[in-house]
Amino acid sequence: MNNMHIPCNKIKNISFFTSHDNNAVARVRAQLEDRTPMDVDRFWRDVENAGTPLATEIGDRTKECEVTFLWRSAKPLQGVYLRLNRVTDKSYVEKGLMTALPSSDIWMLTLQLPITYRGSYSVVEIPQGTSATQISQLGGRFSPFVGKADPLNKTSGINVRGTKESVLALGLAPAQSEWSDPQDLAEGVTSTTYSFVAGQKRRVRCYLPEVVESKPMGLLVLPDAEIWFDHVGVLNALNIAVKNGRISPMAVLGIDNRDDSDRAEILGGRSELVLDIARHLVPQLRANHSDTVWAGRSHTVLAGQSLGGVTAFMTALYAPDIFGTVLSHSPSMWWNPERKIPVMFTENDTSWVSEQILSAPPKDVRIRLCVGSLEGAMVPHVQHLHQRLLAAGVNSDLSIYTGGHDYAWWRGALIDGLTGL
Repeated sequence: MNNMHIPCNKIKNISFFTSHDNNAVARVRAQLEDRTPMDVDRFWRDVENAGTPLATEIGDRTKECEVTFLWRSAKPLQGVYLRLNRVTDKSYVEKGLMTALPSSDIWMLTLQLPITYRGSYSVVEIPQGTSATQISQLGGRFSPFVGKADPLNKTSGINVRGTKESVLALGLAPAQSEWSDPQDLAEGVTSTTYSFVAGQKRRVRCYLPEVVESKPMGLLVLPDAEIWFDHVGVLNALNIAVKNGRISPMAVLGIDNRDDSDRAEILGGRSELVLDIARHLVPQLRANHSDTVWAGRSHTVLAGQSLGGVTAFMTALYAPDIFGTVLSHSPSMWWNPERKIPVMFTENDTSWVSEQILSAPPKDVRIRLCVGSLEGAMVPHVQHLHQRLLAAGVNSDLSIYTGGHDYAWWRGALIDGLTGL
C-alpha cells in the first residue's frame, strides 16, 4: 500500500504518561510550584515513586505535553544540561540548561513537547569553571563532557555506542513492546566470519532463528551491525516480534563498520557495499544453508539509518534482483559523491540522493521511507522524494515519526517495516 501516515497508538485521556504513582506526582508538582522550603529527602522519595520525567497533557486540542525533567546533584555545579534528541541538542543548547532550586540539590527543566514524541536523552553535569565556549559545544558531536542516563526514568533505555541513554516516550508515541525486555534472549544460532567487504576485512554475522524447516524464512540485512547486534539488541527484539506474531521468522545478516571513518566511506551513495552484499554475502549465506526454505524477494530486506538510509536507496538501484524491499530511515539527503557535509542544507537545495534514485526509479522494489518530524530540512526532502517515487510508479510508503535522528524510534520503525511485509 502506498501511503503516508504518522504512527501512533490509541491511548487517550491520560494525565501522567511516564509515572506510576499519581499521588507522588501530585506532591512533587505541588512542591515544585510552591517553591517554599521543602523536605528535600521526602521530595526525592516522591520523585523515585513517581518516576521521571513528569508529563502532563496540556489539552485535547494541542496534543502536547508539559514535560518536567529532574536531576539530583551530589556536588556543587555550574549547571546541568539536558540533551534531548533534536529538541535541545545541536544549536539549541540554551533550551536544555536546567534551573537550580534554591537551597537544594534539585535541578529542573520543563519543556513543551508533542504527545507523540519518542526520543533519547542524557543529562550532563557542567563543572564549575566551564567556559561559555565549552557549554556551546555540549549539543554537538564532540561534547567536552559525557552525559549520563536518568536513574529515575522507568522506561527501558537505549545503548547505541556503549553509553546508556534514557528514552522519553510520551503517551501517544508508537508502542515498542519488543524492546522492553532485554532478557528475552534470541532463540537461534549466530555465526561470525571475517570477510573482505567493500575493500576491507570486516566482521560479518549471520543469525538463523529456530523455525520449522519447511517454513519459508526471510532475510534482513543490516549495515551498522556493531550497533544493532552489540548495543541495541536487535536479535532479542526480532525474537519477541516473531513470538507475538507481528513478523514472520527472519535470518539476519549483519555487516560491521571498522570505525566511524570507515562507516563514512562505505555507507551513503556508493555501490561497493551493496554489490558485495548482493553478489557474494547473500549467495554464500544461502549456499551455506541450502536446507533452509528461503522466502522470495519481497522478504529479502535491507534496512539502513542515516547514511545507511542512503545505502538502502542504492540497494534498490543496484540489487533489485536480490532485494524486494528496502527500509530507509532518516536518509542523509545531503549526501553527495564528494561526501562533503554542507554547512547548511536547506529545503530548497538539490538532493543528489533524490536525483540519483529518480534517474532509474526501482519499480520492482518496495521502498519504505521513515523520517523524524524534528529533522529539519530532511523532512520536506523525504516527503518530496516519496511523492516523486509514487508519480514514477514506485511502490513507496512514508511514515513520519515524532522524534529526531534517533535509534529510539528507528528501532521501532525497523519492526514496523518488517510487519508491513
